[in-house]
Amino acid sequence: MRKNNHNLIIVISIFVILSCILFYAGQFLFYTENTKSPITQTAETTEIEALRPVPIEYKNITTSINGKKQEIFLIEFDPLDNRVEFKPVLSYNNVFGFENLSEICKRTGAYAAINAGFFYENGDPVGMVAIDSELVINATGRDPVLLIDKNGVRFEKLFTQLSFSVNGEKIYINKLNRSGLDGNIVLYTNVYGSTNRARIKNTSVSIKNGTVTSIIRDTLQEVPIQKDSSLLSFFGKNSELPDKLGIKVGDKINIEMEPKFTEPYEAYECGCMLVDNGISVVPDEYRWVGSLNNQDPRTAIGIKEDGRVVLFVVDGRQPGYSSGLTGKELAEYLVSIGVKHAAMLDGGATSQMFVDGELKNKPSYRGIERPVAGAFIVKVKN
Repeated sequence: MRKNNHNLIIVISIFVILSCILFYAGQFLFYTENTKSPITQTAETTEIEALRPVPIEYKNITTSINGKKQEIFLIEFDPLDNRVEFKPVLSYNNVFGFENLSEICKRTGAYAAINAGFFYENGDPVGMVAIDSELVINATGRDPVLLIDKNGVRFEKLFTQLSFSVNGEKIYINKLNRSGLDGNIVLYTNVYGSTNRARIKNTSVSIKNGTVTSIIRDTLQEVPIQKDSSLLSFFGKNSELPDKLGIKVGDKINIEMEPKFTEPYEAYECGCMLVDNGISVVPDEYRWVGSLNNQDPRTAIGIKEDGRVVLFVVDGRQPGYSSGLTGKELAEYLVSIGVKHAAMLDGGATSQMFVDGELKNKPSYRGIERPVAGAFIVKVKN
């Protein structure tokens, strides 16, 4: 009996020793310290919502970053999943104006959405927009453009140049769907509105299916944009150019864009880059927001190594609830969750996220919606 007890004690002792060895070996082999981000993050609580089976993951993360409480909202999905449609939209499908994000979701049938990029006083976007392969605003070449096509999602620096050819002449177009200034040649489409909003003398050529249908010469009035037509307006000192080129009704006018996109695509010019190849590249200042060293509500869009898209919103300017992030804190947090490339979108009281018909965050303007000029939407296909 004593021998059996002695053997049992030996077996138990060996088991305890082996368990300890395996525990500490596991800690050594499988624990990795996050050395990518210098931010101090503690007390993270994550709420993952699965209201119905959709190929989109939503998270609400309550955490402390550098000693301040933050409420973070994330949407993540695979843009190549054939159940998902991801694209930019404009308020009321027009260049100008503002629309509530909830209304955009209802109108488009979007499952989820965030506010898009920066805009001018009347709601017109500051850079490139292309929706359903139709160029709405040309790229400025200054900020990264988010491109969406059959290969996924990526950022590129682009400058788009438009031109038209008529009677053997090729002429460059200054702008697309922008206000016309003296000497400008501007191309307008129906998304701009019902007229070219001209304030100075202009000669305007209406084009349908590549053919000139009418010419209005040397007018000081706004010129209508006909349904299913485009309008080529020559302003100020260029108002005589159509006659010099011999343009007349019935002529063929070929409009070209460089670079050319041969595959279906969507595009939206974002704010400054936050993360490039997994490294924070945030400037101290950015022309649309000023200093990026303040803690503010932020909206951003990121791409992970595997191509998955992350839509990000953090609330701010609300002590005790959520402080908001500086530009560098935002970039470092995105890097910490595996984002390889990211760009800023409009922020402040505009930072908003809708998921499944519900406003998920608490915007800094009294916690209510602020109308936006545009949005990124995620639809779930039936």
